[in-house]
Amino acid sequence: MTKIRYSKERLRSNLRMGIFFVTIGIIFVLLSFIIKWKEISLASIGIGQILAGIPMFMIYYFENKKQYLTLKNGELIKNTLFPKKIKLKEVKFIREFAGDLKLITEKTEFVIDTQIVETNSLMELKSLLKNYNLK
Repeated sequence: MTKIRYSKERLRSNLRMGIFFVTIGIIFVLLSFIIKWKEISLASIGIGQILAGIPMFMIYYFENKKQYLTLKNGELIKNTLFPKKIKLKEVKFIREFAGDLKLITEKTEFVIDTQIVETNSLMELKSLLKNYNLK
């Protein structure tokens, strides 16, 4: 089983966004105890910010654990909430266009965004695709 990893920049940005939203939310909740506004409740804004940060932590955890692609038993799996699979034996050809790799079969098209993939993993992916005699 081979894993094609997300870039560290993508993973760090998800983590930073989660920390940012939760921190701002906590600050607003604490400010709501000090400042009493009649029009806007700072506590509700803070809770909203915290609730926006929690999914960012979940995305970070999921992407860090699963990574972008997994090659297993001749199948390439894109690890999203609903995983997408393609059998490499069914791929007719590969097209590189606008920073994406498109694996094209008779019925479907499987798009790999190369800009969110770590550079070492991208080279590994391209060599694996060459091993399957895909052009």
